[in-house]
Amino acid sequence: MNLYLYDTGSGRVLLELEDVVSYTDREVVTAQGIYGPLADGLELSGTPDAAGTLRADWRRDYPTQEARLEELETLMAELLFGGGGV
Repeated sequence: MNLYLYDTGSGRVLLELEDVVSYTDREVVTAQGIYGPLADGLELSGTPDAAGTLRADWRRDYPTQEARLEELETLMAELLFGGGGV
């Protein structure tokens, strides 16, 4: 699989990564090596028109421990102290 690394500010493709084995929001592993850590302001796309948001999608699907704890704290506060009631 090929992925395209682009600048979110300009939408310009900076690098085409060929033979991608896997990726996370921090790095891309190809048959030739590892690219990372990826800087903020960069995004991955599966198409050369920079229409994808693979890093953002990955972060959504695999939240950090801190993000999961914040969600849990918010849920507990709503359960204990009310809010958005049913």
